[in-house]
Amino acid sequence: MTSTASANRPTVPLLMLLGGLFLFSIQDVLISDLTKRYPVHEIVFVRSLVNIWPLILLSFAFDQGKNMQITKFWQLFLRGGLLSLSYTAYYLALAGLDFAQATSLYFTAPLFITFLSWVTTRVPIGWRRLTGVIIGLVGVVFIVKPGVGDIPLLPALMAVASAFFYALSALMTNWLGRTESTTVQSVTFVIMNLIIGALFWAIFGEGWAVDHAPEGLEVLLKAWVWPTRTDVLIMVGIGLGSAIGFIMLTAAYRNLEPSFAAPFEYCLLGYNLLWGLLLFRQVPDALTLVGIAIIVSSGLFVLYREGERRQSLVQRLFRPRRVR
Repeated sequence: MTSTASANRPTVPLLMLLGGLFLFSIQDVLISDLTKRYPVHEIVFVRSLVNIWPLILLSFAFDQGKNMQITKFWQLFLRGGLLSLSYTAYYLALAGLDFAQATSLYFTAPLFITFLSWVTTRVPIGWRRLTGVIIGLVGVVFIVKPGVGDIPLLPALMAVASAFFYALSALMTNWLGRTESTTVQSVTFVIMNLIIGALFWAIFGEGWAVDHAPEGLEVLLKAWVWPTRTDVLIMVGIGLGSAIGFIMLTAAYRNLEPSFAAPFEYCLLGYNLLWGLLLFRQVPDALTLVGIAIIVSSGLFVLYREGERRQSLVQRLFRPRRVR
């Protein structure tokens, strides 16, 4: 009954979607600032240490932990590892790029999802969606401006790598969703963050690899630093905010049609453009704006064509048969 009501009146779920994205945009701002003082894996570790508890508590509060059952152990942690790589690469991009550049390159993820879906399932994607994917990648060239602009290449590659790893994890999320709950997938992702963060701490925590790191990776390999009281509070706030944001997005997607909700995720790009302008005086140049417009347009087109394909498939499956 709730889902039907929400489908007829999508205002509240849509506001939850926009609010969750807003929280994630604030997280981006705070993490971008923290990377000036702390290694990325330390930030991810503390963030995960905080936000794992709300996820577990909510699971037990709503259904006594029944949705914590695991059937595909290794696949869950592989998916969590891919998503952890995506987040880490994105934070590296935020440390070296303007907000508009990092976020717009990250939003090539829908294009990668379309392409990888075709590679892994051999489901035809059609020439229109394939054209949309290719045009979207042209937008990446406009933003990166190889050989022309002064955009750091490695952080730009990290942003694109983040989109690629996210696309791989999204395909696994869809497959695992047949047997594994959203809570299980979320908790295993956070556990993988903790494991990877602990490994980096054990191997690179002393900072010995910084002098040998390529430009752009120093923020990943520099020594762990005990955070100040203020920064501890910021990291705890990031962890709680991301947990609340995730819950809001999950609730929104449970009550909205994916084809309706997905285009609104581009609001995150709008939020980050605004933060870049207001807080850091980051004004995108003309080529970057053209690249952003191309990526957003091609992404929306691919989503639109995917929605049409699914609607056509449903109509074919449930079309009344003629009685002879």
